Amino acid sequence: MSATGLRILARILALLPLPVLHAAAVPAAGLLGLLPWKKHAVVRRNLNACFPDMDRTERRRLERAQRVELLRLGSEMGALACWSERRLDRHLGTISGWHHVESALAGGRGLLLVSGHIGNWEILNLELSRRIPLVTLYLAPEQAGIDRFITRARSRFGGRMVPSGSAAMRRLLRQLRDGGAIAIAADIQPKQGEGVFAPFFDTPALTMTLVNRLVRKTGCAVVFCRSERLDRGRGWNLEFQPAGAELADPDPARAMSHMNRWLADEIRRTPAQYLWIYKRFSRRPEGQARFYPKG
Repeated sequence: MSATGLRILARILALLPLPVLHAAAVPAAGLLGLLPWKKHAVVRRNLNACFPDMDRTERRRLERAQRVELLRLGSEMGALACWSERRLDRHLGTISGWHHVESALAGGRGLLLVSGHIGNWEILNLELSRRIPLVTLYLAPEQAGIDRFITRARSRFGGRMVPSGSAAMRRLLRQLRDGGAIAIAADIQPKQGEGVFAPFFDTPALTMTLVNRLVRKTGCAVVFCRSERLDRGRGWNLEFQPAGAELADPDPARAMSHMNRWLADEIRRTPAQYLWIYKRFSRRPEGQARFYPKG
């Protein structure tokens, strides 16, 4: 879809009540399941690997549920791009552990907020940018128009976006050394040479070492954060919890194993709300076979 198409769609979605959008996702997900979409095979492979002890009936139920949540996530684009702060406030449920963010910033060492693709991470970052000066690392899309649309939506309450690349590390280090906050979704698969293989649901996953490097270089505080979509279109809960000292381990593999364990535990709480269409295991350790089917 073009950037113009995304803007029009976001405005239309913003006109509709969230309960209506979430309810419409149920029959739409049923139709999506009938379509020959390549992502169905990706989801199935991910669920088989991450929940090997789950019986087939339960796994199929989870597969259907994640389609509903995926479409609900898409329908929330209007909230990200267009909602007023007042409307957003009405749809924020419990915000737990915020004092961890406040105390970390008060310490003056800088703050690294680590999340994964659970619930609606875009709403999480949008709310963070309302509350604190925030720099968010992101992977820029190839189309410049879409990049502008996404960046404008994400930064409309004051947050700043930094595209991943050679200059990103310097910008992030400066923000932390100035006592500021940065946000990173740590379950994005990095390029070869920019990560280590660490267990994720007991399957080796190439995991970015950026979190470990930033913590070791700056001594910043780290807070894990997550969002959870509420039923009946009520909105989202947000949760913040301090990370352990393990993220500063001199061995990046141990540090990233700790981070992946946290993320896996959070996913298990609301498994349907994770982004299972993402090819998290596409890069394999040397000598291992292809993880996903071709195509």
